[in-house]
Amino acid sequence: MSLVTALALAASTVTLPNCSWDKPGVNPFMGDLVAAVDRYQDIPAATRARLKARMAARQYDEIVDIHRDRIEGRYEYGAEIRDMHFGAGSVCRTVTRSKWSDQTLERGLVYCEDGQCILVPTVCRNVSRIARGPLKPAAGGTAKGEDEPLMFDPPAAGSAEEAGGEPGSFARTAGLPPTATSDTSLAGPTPGTSSGLTVPGGGIPSIIGGPGIITLPQIPPNGGNGGGVVPVPGVPEPQTWLLFALGLGGVALIARRRNARDGVRMA
Repeated sequence: MSLVTALALAASTVTLPNCSWDKPGVNPFMGDLVAAVDRYQDIPAATRARLKARMAARQYDEIVDIHRDRIEGRYEYGAEIRDMHFGAGSVCRTVTRSKWSDQTLERGLVYCEDGQCILVPTVCRNVSRIARGPLKPAAGGTAKGEDEPLMFDPPAAGSAEEAGGEPGSFARTAGLPPTATSDTSLAGPTPGTSSGLTVPGGGIPSIIGGPGIITLPQIPPNGGNGGGVVPVPGVPEPQTWLLFALGLGGVALIARRRNARDGVRMA
C-alpha cells in the first residue's frame, strides 16, 4: 500500500477511546480485514506486510476461545482486546466485555509477527489486537509445537461474501473421519493368512470384524494342504451299505446256479 493510500485510510478512520463489545455481532466490521491492519501505524511496515500476507492466505497461528475475562489458546494471552474495528471503519482503543456471562464464548483467529498479534473474531470479524505470552506447557511437561494441526477447518478470514454468508454467519467444519460406506462384496483373504470368511455369531459370512466373530480357515482351491484344512471324503450312509450287500448276494446266487447247471450238463 502506498503512503498516500495509507494516509487516506488513516484519515477516514474514526478513533474512539472506549467501546463496549458486550453484544458481539451487533456492529460487525464491514471493511477489508487485510487492509485494516494498516490502521495500526505503530506496527512497523515490514511487520504489517507479513501480517497482511498471512491473513490473505489464512495462515493463522491458532483459533482461540474468547471469554469474559480471559483468552485461551495454546499460548498465554492477555485478557485485554484493544484497537477493535467496528462498522465501516471506526476503531476503539479499549474494548470492554464485562456484561458477558460466564458461559459466553466466542472464537477468533490469531496472527502474530514480531510480537504483534492480530485477532479476528469469527462472529463479527472485528479486527483487533491482543498480547501473546509464552507457549503453554503440554500435559506431559513439554510445549506443543506451533505446527500442530487443528481438528477443524477455520472460518474464512476474508470478506463476509467470501466466507459464504453475512457477517456473523461463519461456520466451522469439524474434522471428522471419512464416513464409512457399506460393502456388499466379500473380499478374498490376504496373501499369507489363513483367514477367509468371518461369521458373526454363526450367521451370514461378513468381512467386518468385531466381538463374537468366528474365523473359518481358508481351504486352498486346488485341494492341497497349502497350510489350510484338507477336505475329508464323505462316509457312506447305512442304506448304501445295504444295497451294496444285496447286490453282492444276488451276484453270488446267480453264479452258484450257473455252476450247478454246468455240472448237470457235463454228467
